[in-house]
Amino acid sequence: MALALVALMGRAQAHVSLAEPNAAPGSRYTAHFHVGHGCDGKPTTALTVAMPAGVSQIAPEAPDGWSIATVREGARISAVTWKGGSLPADKAGTFTVAMMLPANGTQLAFSAMQMCGATQEDWNELPGSVQKHPAPVLTLAATVAAPPGVAVNDAWFRALPGALPAGGYFTLRNSGTAKAVLTGADSPACGALMLHKSETKGGLAAMDMVASVDVPAGGTIGFAPGGYHLMCTSAKTSLQPGASVPVTLMFQNGAKLTANFAVRNAAGK
Repeated sequence: MALALVALMGRAQAHVSLAEPNAAPGSRYTAHFHVGHGCDGKPTTALTVAMPAGVSQIAPEAPDGWSIATVREGARISAVTWKGGSLPADKAGTFTVAMMLPANGTQLAFSAMQMCGATQEDWNELPGSVQKHPAPVLTLAATVAAPPGVAVNDAWFRALPGALPAGGYFTLRNSGTAKAVLTGADSPACGALMLHKSETKGGLAAMDMVASVDVPAGGTIGFAPGGYHLMCTSAKTSLQPGASVPVTLMFQNGAKLTANFAVRNAAGK
C-alpha cells in the first residue's frame, strides 16, 4: 500500500501546469509551463504544447541545452516543441512562451505532450471531466490586485548593445502579513521576460532560470547583478538608455503589480 501511494504521488507531481494560471483578456502574457516530474522514473526529453486558437505573437524561449521546433498554420505558430535536453526524473523544470492573449473568452487549454525517451504522457484532459491527465489551463479574467503590502523600489534595466539580453533589477518589499510568491514578469519592451538567478557553482559563474521567488512576510528580496534578476530577451526599440518602460510582476493566484523601470546604459548610468 505504501509503495502504491508513493507511485501515485510521483505521477501527481508529474503534471504539466501553468505557474501563472490567471491573466487578463487581450494582454501580453508569459506562460511558464511547469514540468513537475519525469515519467515513471525516466527523465523528460521533450515537451510539446499546443497553442489554442486566438493566441498570437507566440515567442518561445529555450532553456539552456534545449532547442525549439514549431508547427505553423499559415503564419501562426500552433504548437511548440522543446527537445534535445534532458530534465532528470526527480527535478522540476520550466518552459517559457511569450504570447498575446485573445480579447474574448474565459479559459484557454494548452494541451501538452511530455516525452521521456520512448514513454509518452499526454496532458490534455479538459476541465469538467474526471481528470487524471489535466491540460494546463489559463483562466481569463480581470487582473487581480497586487498582494497586500508588496511594493517595488529602485527598478531599472541595464540595456546592452546589439542583441544581448538586458538585465532588470529592483527591490521587492513585502510589508504584509503573508508570504508573496513572485512567479513571472512581462513587459512590452521585451520579447520575453524571465526570472533568473546568477550564482557561483564549483568556482564557475552560472545562471539559471527560476520558476518562482518567495518574499516572506515582513521581508525584502533584492534583484541585483550577481543574484536574482530579470532577463529581457528580444528587447524592443523602446528599451533605450534614458527611457522608462512598464514591467508587470506576476504573483501566485493571478495577482499583478506594475512598475516603471528606468533604462540605463551598460555601465548602469
